[in-house]
Amino acid sequence: MDRAGLIRDLHEIAAGMTKGEHRPAPQEGDASLVDQYGFSSLDALEYLLILEEKFDVVFEDEDLTEETLFSIEGLATYILQQKVGESRTLT
Repeated sequence: MDRAGLIRDLHEIAAGMTKGEHRPAPQEGDASLVDQYGFSSLDALEYLLILEEKFDVVFEDEDLTEETLFSIEGLATYILQQKVGESRTLT
């Protein structure tokens, strides 16, 4: 899984959740999910559940921080770290 592809997937999933109501172009950098997609706290929770299922990761309670959840970049970093840790335990 490469970072650019993951970021693209994260944007596509977020955009799909807006059901055409608010579909801004992906922004560079660490723009928040609220700013980019108009997510409420419930939207963010639903988004995390979708990501857990799609990418087979678990967002641990202690990792639910603004840094991790604030932006697509933070989410991509977290998911990639989970996948790297998973591959190390399998080998």
